Amino acid sequence: MNITRNGAGVFVLHVCLCTPETDTAQLYQQYSEAAQNIEIKRQARSDVVSVYGDSIPSPSPSPPPACRPLPPIPPVPHPHSLLQVGPVTSVRNLPLPEPPKSESRPPSPRLSISLSQSATLWRELPGVQDSTELEKLTDDQRRLQEVRFEVVTSEASYCRSLDIVVEHFVQSKPLGALLTTQERNWLFSRLADVRAISHSFLSKLEERVETDIMQFTVCDIIARHCQRFKMVYVPYLTNQSYQDATYQRLMNENPGFRRNVERLERSPVCQRLPLRSFLVLPFQRITRIKLLVQNIVKRTTPGTAAATQAIKSLKLLEKLIQQSNDSITEMKSIESLVSLNAKVDFEGRTLPLISQSRRLVREGPLTELMDNCQKETERSVYLHLFNDYLLLSLLKEGGRFTVIDHCPVSDVRAENFGFKLHSLQKNLFRLHMTHRSPVLRTDTQSDKLRWMSALSRKNPEIDFLGVKDLPQMQCIRAIVSQQPDELSLEKADIIQVHQQSSDHWVQGIRLSDRQHGWVPESHLETIINPKVRQRNLEDALKLTTATAAV
Repeated sequence: MNITRNGAGVFVLHVCLCTPETDTAQLYQQYSEAAQNIEIKRQARSDVVSVYGDSIPSPSPSPPPACRPLPPIPPVPHPHSLLQVGPVTSVRNLPLPEPPKSESRPPSPRLSISLSQSATLWRELPGVQDSTELEKLTDDQRRLQEVRFEVVTSEASYCRSLDIVVEHFVQSKPLGALLTTQERNWLFSRLADVRAISHSFLSKLEERVETDIMQFTVCDIIARHCQRFKMVYVPYLTNQSYQDATYQRLMNENPGFRRNVERLERSPVCQRLPLRSFLVLPFQRITRIKLLVQNIVKRTTPGTAAATQAIKSLKLLEKLIQQSNDSITEMKSIESLVSLNAKVDFEGRTLPLISQSRRLVREGPLTELMDNCQKETERSVYLHLFNDYLLLSLLKEGGRFTVIDHCPVSDVRAENFGFKLHSLQKNLFRLHMTHRSPVLRTDTQSDKLRWMSALSRKNPEIDFLGVKDLPQMQCIRAIVSQQPDELSLEKADIIQVHQQSSDHWVQGIRLSDRQHGWVPESHLETIINPKVRQRNLEDALKLTTATAAV
């Protein structure tokens, strides 16, 4: 980091995003991993109050991120294909900034950050250390500035990683020659637009820090950029399943594509990180900014203009994340309905399946126990539970379904079935529908609990004053949900546990945003220290109270 003093005596920090040939800057993947590891260490202690855990050493880098599970290529046209013209309707009048030309970008006359393998802290900046104001700040005020500065440093790291994926992979002519227009659109979506908006955002953050290195704020800048974030992040995140499926198909079926990707990944500029780790960056970034803003809210004096602005930006980020999730859910639901509609036959009354408002809640095979008077003692059935209807089907050859009954979810009720027909029967529940009440068996206890939870359509709410004795668990390995009732977790996320199955599944609420779902226990670690659990609840309550008041 190069720091100079200009003619007016103001400290200026010159940003340089290193060239690929000389780059030793920390990439966003490494920053994110280190930040999550520090948070996990923090949860093991009760005496750490600093945002960064002053006495906790920086963790060493972990192996490259694991690949996400890959779905099959969807059979319907992509609603956010780059072949469409024009941006998202609600932000039509907002122009996209031009992509940066890093090769001609001069050293910034504003703030400039060159990240090394260890992240820079605000208190370590010479302009801060030399200031007489530093001694006047309270510990909470210093921690607040650290969090604000992390927004800037992490964005610089993020932009560096985006530069690599765009300039090294997206703009690679040998790689591009192997892709059709549609494959290119699905694989790289709007990465260049994400990069352009991120550089514009970083530039505004740099200007703000330079204006007042001791008392700068960032939340108003975040709030102003949320609409532009929406333009590119909602389409990019919605494209996830197409991106994953296209990548996997090309790696499996196109030897030239595989060779070129592996050759590009071996370049020193990638720092041994795979293309996949660069493609998932936008999935992580908005969530990380939201977590940083949550920390800002928790450390800002309530009732102040700064607190109001922080809460406003937090709500806008939460809305952006919700819109992205809704868009992903809507796309997947329509795809599943179109696919199911082509494979289903109705034994009696028919039901028009394709509906814009219909969402899949859970699906899967079960075993129906027949009455004693029946010739067969049991048969395989399949349930499709939507937000408005339940379908009970028989699975036929070729993956087709014969629907033997369906009814509105308002007429559905599930109850535990404790009577064992014989010693081997377990994991039973009775499903009450409009015209029948079959007894169903699942293969595992977690399947039974998840079906009963989904059919009850009730999610437990957090009573922050009454759940202090409930278990809390922290995610130690990121997990991507495979069913609608599962919860995707990033490393270091914390959930409040509500029930656990004997086969190691956990139902809980993520404290950061109060989302419900099921998670495999193998990805979690119990938070043992009661002081830490209490601190987590107090932080969550503080956020809930603050956002409700504005």
